[in-house]
Amino acid sequence: MKKILFAMVVVIAASLSHGQTNQNETAPRPECRKAEQALQTLEQEWANAVKHRDVAKIDQIQAEEFMFTDPAGRVWTKAQALKTVGSGSLIIDSFELSDLNVRIYGTAAVVTFRVVWNGRSNGVDISGPQRMTDVFVQRDGRWQCVASQTTRIPSPPADEAR
Repeated sequence: MKKILFAMVVVIAASLSHGQTNQNETAPRPECRKAEQALQTLEQEWANAVKHRDVAKIDQIQAEEFMFTDPAGRVWTKAQALKTVGSGSLIIDSFELSDLNVRIYGTAAVVTFRVVWNGRSNGVDISGPQRMTDVFVQRDGRWQCVASQTTRIPSPPADEAR
C-alpha cells in the first residue's frame, strides 16, 4: 500500500513541478508522443490479454504492487487479479476501447479511457460502458501499471434517453 501511495505522490509531484503540456506548443515532444503511443498500445494489449486469459502478458504489464479498484469499490491485489483471469471466472466476449488520453509525467503516466465490455464475472453480467484510470511507472525501459480503477457508467434515466 505504501508503494501505491508513493507512486501517486510521484505522479502528483511531477504534475505540479512540470505541469502539463505548454499551451503554446503545437505538438508534444517526440519522446512524449512515443510514450503515449506505447501506452495506448499497452492498454489494447492488456484488454486482449484479459479477453484471452493470457496471464503471462498481464503479469508483465502489472507491477508487483499493482492494486485494482473495481466498480463496487473492492480492492484487488495483482495475485487476486491474475487468479481471477486465469480461473476463467472472468469471461470477456468482446470489448471496445475509446477516448484514450495519456498524460506523461517523467517516468510516470496516467491513462484514462472508456471501455465497453461484454462479458461475465462469476456468472454475473458485467457488460456495459466503464471509465478507467490506470497509473503507470517506467521501470527498466518498460511501462508497468501500479494502480487501476474502473467506474461503471450508468444508463441515463428513462426520461433523458428520449
